[in-house]
Amino acid sequence: MNKRRKKNIEHQHLAALVYEEGMKKKIEEEMRSKYEKRINYLIGANNELFHKLEQCEKEKERFASIAANIILNNEELT
Repeated sequence: MNKRRKKNIEHQHLAALVYEEGMKKKIEEEMRSKYEKRINYLIGANNELFHKLEQCEKEKERFASIAANIILNNEELT
């Protein structure tokens, strides 16, 4: 094999390695972006549900207080 052919094969091999590494990085960035978006969405949804849960707990306390007052009023009437 002549020197020029050998160099050409080496360059092709190096080019393939560079291309492969570039593709790996591209795929890694795409996956990271995809999962970061999903994680941020889930965090937002979790925060929203937590806020609604806090509202429901406050409402439950308010209704429990109203119910307790109704029971006390009924007991006073009897």
